[in-house]
Amino acid sequence: MSIRVMSEVWRTNLPTTEKMVLLVIADHGNDEGVEAWPSQATIATKASISIRTVQRCVNNLVKAGYLKMEKHAGGSITCREDRRPHRYTINLNRVRGDNMTGRKRGDTSDHNGATIATNTGRQLRPKNHTNDSPLEPPVETSFDEFWKIYPRKVAKAEAQKAWAKAIRKTPAGVILVGAKRYADDPYRQLVYTAHPATWLNQERWGDDPLPPRPLTPEEKKEKDLIASRAKSEREREESKKWFEEQERLKQRAVPPPKDLKKLLHK
Repeated sequence: MSIRVMSEVWRTNLPTTEKMVLLVIADHGNDEGVEAWPSQATIATKASISIRTVQRCVNNLVKAGYLKMEKHAGGSITCREDRRPHRYTINLNRVRGDNMTGRKRGDTSDHNGATIATNTGRQLRPKNHTNDSPLEPPVETSFDEFWKIYPRKVAKAEAQKAWAKAIRKTPAGVILVGAKRYADDPYRQLVYTAHPATWLNQERWGDDPLPPRPLTPEEKKEKDLIASRAKSEREREESKKWFEEQERLKQRAVPPPKDLKKLLHK
């Protein structure tokens, strides 16, 4: 894992899904966070998306220049080539190019996100800067992303304070990945979903997936109804295909000779 690269990826101007995929790849990277070879299934699980969405996002990232993909070039060389995962290389120049957008010429950024004017040597924001300063409000961009993802939207003001505290210790991208995993967990119940401030204060972005739970009578009834509808739909499709096949066979059948028809009529 490279926290530095993950932090830089988070500040890119990518859509949420592509950003999540790039964050997962950076999470699996080497010390520099550049090369990694997580499987598509691993990326899908950690980003809480489908494998097909992973493939689409990777293609978009490659086209946009954020990523280079070498098919079946990762993993151990002892594995069969067709079973080895793809190797990904993050283009840090492209990532940093996004991060420099909107800054003044000569400015750069340290690993903590502080902006430094390199042409004067004067630090505009101290490294120990905190977002709870009364003179400077917290950065809203990353919190807005969290608020869109998190499944329970209550006590927003408390959640903003908890967010400002959390991102001083953990990169925002890591928290967002955890929040999306929590939101998409199939065993999460809305009535037991933690308030966002509580979830952030307890640093629950690192929690394991929720364990399976028995279905309530209402959930079981809904599940059975969905299964029954799916079964009926499959049976209709199979019946339709059978009748279509019979019709095709009837049209292909060779008509009997004319003499045989006369004999049959007699």
